[in-house]
Amino acid sequence: MTQDLPEYRSARALAGALTRGELSSRDLLERFLARIDRLNPALNAVVAFDRENARRAADAADAAQRRGEARGALHGLPLTVKDTYEVPGMPCTAGAPRFRDHLPKAPALAVRRLQEEGAIVFGKTNVPFMASDLQSYNKIYGVTNNPWDRRLTSGGSSGGAAVALAAGFTPLELGSDIGGSIRIPAHFCGVYGHKPTHGIISLRGHIPGPPGVRLEPHLAVAGPMARTADDLDLMLDLVAGDVPSLSPGWRLALPPARHDTLKEFRVLLWLDDPQCPIDEHMQTVYRELRRALEQAGASVDVGAPAGFDLDRLYPPYVTQLTASALAGMPGMQRRLMNLVAPVVRKAGEWLDTPAHADRFLEGAGLSHAAWLASADRAARLREKFVAAFEKYDVILAPPALTTAFAHDHSPALGVRKLTVNGVRRHYTDMFMWIAPATLLGLPATSAPVGFTEAGLPVNVQVIGAPYEDKTTIRFAALLEQVIGGFRVPPLAGD
Repeated sequence: MTQDLPEYRSARALAGALTRGELSSRDLLERFLARIDRLNPALNAVVAFDRENARRAADAADAAQRRGEARGALHGLPLTVKDTYEVPGMPCTAGAPRFRDHLPKAPALAVRRLQEEGAIVFGKTNVPFMASDLQSYNKIYGVTNNPWDRRLTSGGSSGGAAVALAAGFTPLELGSDIGGSIRIPAHFCGVYGHKPTHGIISLRGHIPGPPGVRLEPHLAVAGPMARTADDLDLMLDLVAGDVPSLSPGWRLALPPARHDTLKEFRVLLWLDDPQCPIDEHMQTVYRELRRALEQAGASVDVGAPAGFDLDRLYPPYVTQLTASALAGMPGMQRRLMNLVAPVVRKAGEWLDTPAHADRFLEGAGLSHAAWLASADRAARLREKFVAAFEKYDVILAPPALTTAFAHDHSPALGVRKLTVNGVRRHYTDMFMWIAPATLLGLPATSAPVGFTEAGLPVNVQVIGAPYEDKTTIRFAALLEQVIGGFRVPPLAGD
């Protein structure tokens, strides 16, 4: 069976096999490259390579292993990373033609941490232009297709990363997330992804922002992607905590998972909201999820966290998102967008604009004082929201309102539409369910929990209290035991 191939073994299992000498790094690398050469033309997930340097590194890792000099938890393990991270030997484009020839001289900090643990980065995976869409396509490398159905998007911006995992091209991936860019591609492709607590993994060496920026970004995070929850935990331990702006006076010590069995967990299922109803086929999967949790003995309640709904959390998220994402836009353009915001606020319904489009425009032109006030309001919301974790251990929510949808490369996100439950919805509604964890800086694990009748994967978003990343990942691992986890998609089968 395909899933029994070495290429589909977990990163932890492969690392163990390499350490014991049951596999060689060079042989494993060649297996990944051969599989990519055979299947990638139909998927277009891996878009840049450093084959010869990777081969030399694999041979060196094997020689060190024979001498008893192996070092690091990932010694000799080949893997790919998202093409927003700088890696010497390959361009870092972030899908932007102006960075086509950007050849970094030093690795992104998170990449360096993986390399220090012995990982061999041999390829880069596709993203949208400047990592700014929920579909992965750009003018340099083209379109990445979903391995469950090539007519559908893989998601974005870590879409190539999710496909590479699902197709057996890599055992681990390094993603990033500000608008669901880890959680939604994982959901569309049926793999695991973790958006960490904000600030625990450095994004230095990531585009965007611009090459060479030293400031750690607001809202955005780096995070692991894998085919098992255990591999998320493995990678998180390796890349978290090394944040230059906080060293040497700060040391990360994430608390252990709250519980070790599902029957100990207190769970809140937040699966519906009038602002963003989800696809009825996903609801069917979530009903089965609820039954599985209750049968496993978990305590399960249904509803939104007390005092909260999406309409309270999404508008401030949109303001903060655009204030951060559009900071590099010319000042005059941002000020004009800000001036248009009141007009859109008054005429939005008549114009059929996306929900809270005025906040999008408003955020683009915030003054520094207004941004500080907005950030303070978000901090107050966080203090109130985290009270829910006194009653519940985790909150489960959809990563998005629907499963993977058909490719749509219309120029403006604001005019794109999706049909969900027979209703035409704005494309930007896709951001609503990821808004709470991002705005509030909370950990959120995207975990596979089933499939629709049409055979498309469905994930759930496991949200936890600040710095309780171990709890959300552990819960995802326990779910894997009772409801299943990753499955090999048809376009990656042999």
